Amino acid sequence: MRRSSIFTVRGLAALLTIAMVLTLGAPPVSAAGPAQAPKAQAKPSLAAATAARLALLTPAPSAFQETTPPATESRSFFRTPTGVGAVVLMVAGAGYVAYSIGRDNKKVHSPIR
Repeated sequence: MRRSSIFTVRGLAALLTIAMVLTLGAPPVSAAGPAQAPKAQAKPSLAAATAARLALLTPAPSAFQETTPPATESRSFFRTPTGVGAVVLMVAGAGYVAYSIGRDNKKVHSPIR
C-alpha cells in the first residue's frame, strides 16, 4: 500500500468510528419528557399482557382497503425530474462502460504467465 492510501484508510476509519460513537452513544430522545417514578402496581397476567399487545398490532379494518392517489398528474415517469435523473445516470453509465471497454481488453502483463 502506498503511504497516502494508509492515511486515507485511517482517516475514513476514524470518521466512521466517531460517527458510530456519536450515533450509538447518545441517550435516546423521548417526546414524553422526564420519566416519572413507576407506581407500585400488580403485574398483569400473561393473558392480559398478550391481549393488550395483540390489540396494538391488529390493523384497522380500513388498512386493507385500496386507496388510490388523486389522478392530478398523468405524465410518464421519464418526464418527471426523478425519471430524467435516472435516464441521465443510465446514459452516463453506459457511456463510461463504452469508453473503458478498450482499456479493459488489453493484454495482461503478469510475470506468472
